[in-house]
Amino acid sequence: MIIRFTAKNIFSFKEETEFQMFPNKASQLPHHKFNVGEYEILRFSAIYGANGAGKSNLIKSIALLKSIVKEGKIEANVNALKFKLDDSCLTKPVSLAIEFYFDSKIFYYTITFDEKNILYEYLADTTNRTDSLIFERTIENGVQKIQFPEENSKDKKEKYFVEFVEKLIDSKEVLLTFLSKKYSEDFENTKQAYKWFTTQLIIIDPQDVVTITPYLVLNPDTKKFANQLVSTLNTGIAKIDIETQDLDEFSKEDVKRITNRIKTNSFVILTDSTTGESVTVVSENDKIVSKKLIIYHKNDKGNLVELPFNRESDGTQRLFEYIPLFEDIINSKCVYLIDEIERSIHPLMIKELIKKMLLNENIKGQLIFTTHESNLLDQKILRPDEIWFAQKDNVGGSRFYSLSDYNISNSVDIENGYLNGRFGGIPFLSNLKELNWQ
Repeated sequence: MIIRFTAKNIFSFKEETEFQMFPNKASQLPHHKFNVGEYEILRFSAIYGANGAGKSNLIKSIALLKSIVKEGKIEANVNALKFKLDDSCLTKPVSLAIEFYFDSKIFYYTITFDEKNILYEYLADTTNRTDSLIFERTIENGVQKIQFPEENSKDKKEKYFVEFVEKLIDSKEVLLTFLSKKYSEDFENTKQAYKWFTTQLIIIDPQDVVTITPYLVLNPDTKKFANQLVSTLNTGIAKIDIETQDLDEFSKEDVKRITNRIKTNSFVILTDSTTGESVTVVSENDKIVSKKLIIYHKNDKGNLVELPFNRESDGTQRLFEYIPLFEDIINSKCVYLIDEIERSIHPLMIKELIKKMLLNENIKGQLIFTTHESNLLDQKILRPDEIWFAQKDNVGGSRFYSLSDYNISNSVDIENGYLNGRFGGIPFLSNLKELNWQ
């Protein structure tokens, strides 16, 4: 679970900018909080703001940090990432830091880098309110220095190991990844932190497409969850099912090639270039078969009528993409960051969908999303400390602040207050009369 994140000199973040998930003393929706040792952390957050205010840049910054850890090196054009509205920032490094909870431990990880080197990298276990060093890496005058806990550095063998790593690791290689992959048995904490980044932190971009059929095929519970969900939403869909067919239309060579791919990936997605329909090919009872998602609507006589999935609206298809994601958030301790969660989905639909999840008292995961959808600003759905706003300062730098910074009662209509500019985070529009439109 994300506890807090800071970014400096990247995208629209000039100064160090923090986003955090600590609750205040609000009493509503107590199941939105969970205990992390001596702390309490929130499960949800909705981030609002005008276009260009920095909402998406928060998600992009966390996504970049994940990518750096996953790939194990700084590969991006770092100068292109820096804050562009102040020339002095071009000579300064980029800094990212995150505190997160995973596997009963709280980790703090930070990395500072420029276009040539990783200048600073630090990982600590902060479970007991104090930093317990896992490693610290610095570079001075072109020379790398790596420090491990003092008790691990007294032995002569350990000293040799540190010197070996200092010389072996490239200045753009990530030490967290290096130790996790090459010395996982010796650095259990490092392996845990790496696992969180690569398996528990999931980021969904507005352009990402999640093909739902494999989830329905490989997990019967997902199919059951999907049917239960769509039956409560006003989509016109009465039922979903999976149609199974043999691969008779494929040549033996195609079947052989597909079979080899399935051995590696467990499934293969094939798309008809003419109709746009997709099928998922899997191995079932030692036989290669295709699985297609079928959507049923009721006709004027109340009978079920089969329609292909690609005939559904963009909003309905997007809704289906969220089904395995939301099921995962409900049932596992993963973290999902979704940029523009309402894309293509009707305001009432996205509100009902979010409401169903946020009022579920058995939810296990964490969801952070950006949105423009004001009807989610409802204190029966979100706590004030879960609602954040992004806004630019007078030099174009983004900053974040929470609705809980305002003294509001539980009965205040925060949607109306937001749209009237009471809390900021909205665009400032020029006088349209000046455009002289006829």
